[in-house]
Amino acid sequence: MAKSKKGRESSLHLTDKHHPLSGIIATLLAFVSAGVFGCVCVMSGKSNGHAGLFAGVVGILCLLIAAAGFVLAWFSLHQDNIRPHFPTIASLCNGLLVIFYMMLYIWGTVI
Repeated sequence: MAKSKKGRESSLHLTDKHHPLSGIIATLLAFVSAGVFGCVCVMSGKSNGHAGLFAGVVGILCLLIAAAGFVLAWFSLHQDNIRPHFPTIASLCNGLLVIFYMMLYIWGTVI
């Protein structure tokens, strides 16, 4: 009995599920948004907080990129016959980024 169980564990399982392209793109959008925001933070730090309008516009663009990535990941999660790894990672990362950007935006308007 132990031998047949071991044989089943090592057997190859083929499936017709695929990684959705929209989930991969949404994951890349999360990394692009976070990377660009990090670069803007470094640029603003080097200019002692006087980065100007450019940093603000790029920050808003990062928010829009993360929001678009979240929507893309959400639609990707509802497709049939997919592997949910990339859409799940993308929806978590983009969702957290949107929340972070909104908190930062609200904090900036209050102070």
